[in-house]
Amino acid sequence: MRLPFELDPQIIHHIIYSQAGSIGKAIIELLMNSVDADAKKVRLAMSREGFVCEDDGKGFASEDDVKRYFGRFGTPHQEGDATYGRFRLGRGQIMAHARTQWQSNAWQMNVDTRTMGYSYDLQALTPAIVGCRIEGTWYDVLTDAEFMSAVQEIRDLVRYTPVAVEMNGKIITRDPRQEEWDAEDDVAYYRVKEEGAVSIYNQGVLVRHDAAQLWGAGGLIVSKKAINLNVSRTEILRKTCPVWQVIAKQFGKLASEMSAKLGSHRKTEARRQKSAQDLMACTPDIARIFDKEEVITILPGRRHVTMFDFLERCRRHYKAKKQFAVAANAFDVPKGETIARNGLCCIVHAQTLERFNAYSTSDFIERLTEIHHNILSTGDSYAARYSYVPELLDFQTLRDALVERTWTVSEKTLDRETRRAWTALRWCLQQYAALCTGGRRYTRGQWIQGGKQFEILLGESNVAEAWTDSKSYIALNKNVIDKLKKSPLQTVSYAFSLIEHEVAHEGDSLECGHDEAFYQRFHDISIEHALDRQKYMHLWLMKYTTSMENEGKKAAGNAWRERFLIERAGSGREKRGMAAALTDSVPGDVLAFVVPEENADLISRINDTLIDAGVSPPEPDWNTVFKTAREIQIAEDANLARVGEQQRQALSELDAELDAHYLAEKNRISAELGEDVPDAFISDLEGLTGDALRKAYEDPQAWWNDVPSPEEIAQAAAYEEAQLAALVAEEAQEPVKPIPESFRDMVQPGETMWSLERNAAVAGFVYVRDYLAWRNGQQN
Repeated sequence: MRLPFELDPQIIHHIIYSQAGSIGKAIIELLMNSVDADAKKVRLAMSREGFVCEDDGKGFASEDDVKRYFGRFGTPHQEGDATYGRFRLGRGQIMAHARTQWQSNAWQMNVDTRTMGYSYDLQALTPAIVGCRIEGTWYDVLTDAEFMSAVQEIRDLVRYTPVAVEMNGKIITRDPRQEEWDAEDDVAYYRVKEEGAVSIYNQGVLVRHDAAQLWGAGGLIVSKKAINLNVSRTEILRKTCPVWQVIAKQFGKLASEMSAKLGSHRKTEARRQKSAQDLMACTPDIARIFDKEEVITILPGRRHVTMFDFLERCRRHYKAKKQFAVAANAFDVPKGETIARNGLCCIVHAQTLERFNAYSTSDFIERLTEIHHNILSTGDSYAARYSYVPELLDFQTLRDALVERTWTVSEKTLDRETRRAWTALRWCLQQYAALCTGGRRYTRGQWIQGGKQFEILLGESNVAEAWTDSKSYIALNKNVIDKLKKSPLQTVSYAFSLIEHEVAHEGDSLECGHDEAFYQRFHDISIEHALDRQKYMHLWLMKYTTSMENEGKKAAGNAWRERFLIERAGSGREKRGMAAALTDSVPGDVLAFVVPEENADLISRINDTLIDAGVSPPEPDWNTVFKTAREIQIAEDANLARVGEQQRQALSELDAELDAHYLAEKNRISAELGEDVPDAFISDLEGLTGDALRKAYEDPQAWWNDVPSPEEIAQAAAYEEAQLAALVAEEAQEPVKPIPESFRDMVQPGETMWSLERNAAVAGFVYVRDYLAWRNGQQN
């Protein structure tokens, strides 16, 4: 016997309430119905209390149409008789938010699901009206924020609808034919942007926003033809919709052209995200992406590099070979920058994990392993040669091992040519520092009398570019001066800025921060002495090149090119009757002046002072630190895997308990009611007995709106109390979180790991170890 499927009346509840989303979405369904009814204009008036929606469409032609198309959910449209509608389900969404009155031609329908259940009152309308008018009163008055949010949502959703929509007296729709687009074809309009989401409008109504990483660019798509959507109209049927296949191909081409126009000098975050996804998806051009596309962000400076560059840096540029660590949060970035800047280990910024959809460092290692396998599977010998999976180190171990070290060094550690440039620069910086501290020029403006006579020294530090005691010396980091040969003027300019910065401190710069007064002093010094700075930079250039000239050196190199350029510019200006580029010439006695040797005794005394101050502790054995960090990371990964397996097991057991509880409730409820109760009702009837159970089953809508009886309240309270007791018992059986051995000696009696984590968070610390170190320091 062949029988048709039947639709249970309770499915209407699902259609109305489970389909209902936001108020804006519900209103949009009414506007789309107006378009399907061939309306030319729609007027919408909306307030916090309710709304009125009117159109001049066809409406319902007869009572039979009302019963068939309004009173029945799921009646399909005929092919071509509607722009948006398919099964006449959308109008149910507004019924979940408001009591409504529908007027169309000669008929009026009243709907109030909270008092009438899933029924409607139908009556003749005299006189008849043209089109359709829907008036609604919200079940719950909207707050100002809810009202404004709904208004903005409606504006966004109907931006390009083919019918003009007027909301609260203002037209909110646009005609796409009147706008400029990057491309247009028979199926859609297209506009592409560098960044942002891709907004997709189905015949003028917003469907969704695609993440930029799916396309490698942002933009806007407005289809001319209907895109196949799911029932709730929130997702595109991408695999089966022929219209979407054409749109996706065209917009993908435009997004690729946008990336090509930007070129290699400018890579957007959307492009980086898409490239990361393509590496994991093993797209046909994976070898090119591996070598050319920036997908990894490293410290210092949050630099974006390719996967090839990242692996090569891990292999060659750091002490930790073929290893890396991840600065997982903003608190770790400063330390991470210091670790990377000192060439200890490659540090990856946490933004990279988001790009690869990795929620933890172990997830990121899994992504790198997948990419390595994908590269090997391509057969590309070049990419396969350089691809490998680097080892992950525990960042906290590296961070704790890093000690801030600052000391001074002899300029004899420089190579010969850099030392020549530094010797000339040292004298110029000393004169400039005296000028910035109140000195004055004499003897043709080149010598400084008064001011503070600082010794300008070289130093090494993993935390500072320069520092001073504000009395006797200013030290510049040797890493800065090492760049003198490669980029002389840029390095010299930066060195003068560092002198201004240190002079502005007016105190020991290793022990102080930067307040508003400091920035004001720094601003005033840099503005007041801007011209002096340029003159002393020129003086350095002349003094340095002259010293090479006196030794018979060939007039070649970056410094000589800069000198020739200045002299050429000066002679060119003089030929045209203008002043030279630098009118204050450098006297010969200044160029011939021999710079005194550095003060070795002062360097030794300063280092003794730094050691006593605790800012120059011994360097740790980094090979041992890397080994320890790797061991800790392996242990953490194993622990995460164990915890994950325990969680999966617990969820499996919980599912089994819920299934057993559900089956027991179903059997109990069915036995008490004397019939097989459908599965969809069990969750609503759970815990009820007697008259309350039968009442809820036979008339669920009335039961939901009734005031519960004392018996029902007692039943609910008992049920909640039992659930709470079960939860407390379950938590009591959970194992106590152990306190790590590394800081157990700093823990006070009675403290647990849970209390320590809570107290650390209250005190503003991310890590318990840092909180305990701070607490013990405060107590001591």
